[in-house]
Amino acid sequence: IKSKTKTSTSPTKQPVVAKNMQLHRCTLIAIAFGAAPTTGFSIRSALGKVSSPVFSLAERPAAALFKKISTMRNPPPVEEMPDFDNGMETPAKFTRDFSKPMSIPEEGIEAAVEVMRSGRLFRYCATSAETSQVANAEKEFAKMVDQKYAVGVNSCSSAILLGLMTVGVKAGDKVITNGFTFTALPSTIMRLNAEPVLVETKPDWTMDLDDLEVKAKESGATVMVLSHMRGKVCDMDRVVAICKKYGIRLVEDCAHGCGVTYDGRQLGYHGEVTAYSTQSDKVINSGEGGMVTTNSDEIAAKLIYLSGAYERRYDKHLCQPPKDLCEAALAEMPNLSVRMNEVTAAMMRPLIANLPDRIGDYNRRYKSVVDVLEAEAGDVIVVPKQGPRVGAVGDHLNFYLEGVTDEQNAVFKETMHALGVPASPFMSPINARWHVNWRKFGAPEYDLPKTDAVLRHAYDLKMPPYFDDEDFPAFARCIAHAAKVAVGRAEAQVSWE
Repeated sequence: IKSKTKTSTSPTKQPVVAKNMQLHRCTLIAIAFGAAPTTGFSIRSALGKVSSPVFSLAERPAAALFKKISTMRNPPPVEEMPDFDNGMETPAKFTRDFSKPMSIPEEGIEAAVEVMRSGRLFRYCATSAETSQVANAEKEFAKMVDQKYAVGVNSCSSAILLGLMTVGVKAGDKVITNGFTFTALPSTIMRLNAEPVLVETKPDWTMDLDDLEVKAKESGATVMVLSHMRGKVCDMDRVVAICKKYGIRLVEDCAHGCGVTYDGRQLGYHGEVTAYSTQSDKVINSGEGGMVTTNSDEIAAKLIYLSGAYERRYDKHLCQPPKDLCEAALAEMPNLSVRMNEVTAAMMRPLIANLPDRIGDYNRRYKSVVDVLEAEAGDVIVVPKQGPRVGAVGDHLNFYLEGVTDEQNAVFKETMHALGVPASPFMSPINARWHVNWRKFGAPEYDLPKTDAVLRHAYDLKMPPYFDDEDFPAFARCIAHAAKVAVGRAEAQVSWE
């Protein structure tokens, strides 16, 4: 081995033996000579045959990433080792910020400022329904999702809570939901002192409907809240048939569903009540916010009063149910004060209006990412596909690694992160979407081996709309390269930073 390195001034730096992770090939030993934190080095075989796969250490010390191969007594001869160069260079580190959400259009900023100048931030301070930003946003959103009514609330969790209450969930009830979804779903069910019943997940990341059938039959649940997690949609005809067969009322969680279609219609029309999110990571950004929709006059009246209307404030709603139902809800419904405010609605209204125009951009850029991943690492990286009845919106990239070990998965994650792509592993001790972590706040334990198998080497990444078109294949190449490094088909260049 020959190396190029500046002399280290640290007496604690020691040679590190690194193990290259491969699926079905031999093991390559690379010796990384210590370097001071501000220097760089590369290692290449003196025999001219093999380039050693030395992984990026920009984010952590060498000893934490490289594994000593103390058990390896007889490493294979050099002539049996694969060629790791393959003419491929390590892509440049991606430096743009994935955490930045979409900006608010100037029209929304001006409207929000005008609301603040007026002082009428509370929705029921508006002089009329016609002058209320929230009332208008509700009307526009209801039209967008092809529902009769929409009620603005302060979060999608609140929308789900109101939906569950309007279909009769009470303390002690069992409520079926996904074993793979955001922590807000089991949390919201438990806020009502009800018990979540968790259903398995298929490799396409939708609910396992065979397991749903079993749990619908055996659990005694009368309500299900179905999460279309990350906009992935299962066979809704079968969902409806199962619900009908076992007398289960359906609430849909379309937090990731704005703009997603099923059979050409906006997703969310199968349930009696549907919840949508306008939180900053979604395709409509209002910071925090949500909409709850329905076609039922009676449910709509209940939603208005549960959300925080009082006295005869229903007259400040443009999507207004019949007066007699509103009067009944006025007398019977508790007030949870989860209303949307006027500033939130002012910001989101332009994004409701222009969403149809933006969906094409989301999907074109998403395709450019998937094309790179499939072309360069398609035997390792799997991107779940939607069924032909689903019209998707590519605002998030979800994928998993196929045929890799846990060690290779760890190498992939470290390499990808070092290249500037912060995709999050779903199966981690802190991820809010892994059902095992829900047990920490008292959610019931369910053995979900299919879900765990799907999530074991799975990742989640936002697709920021402010990126330029060329950024998407650029970071896709970083992901693909990390996969090739993990299985030993590419070299990772080392840079101490």
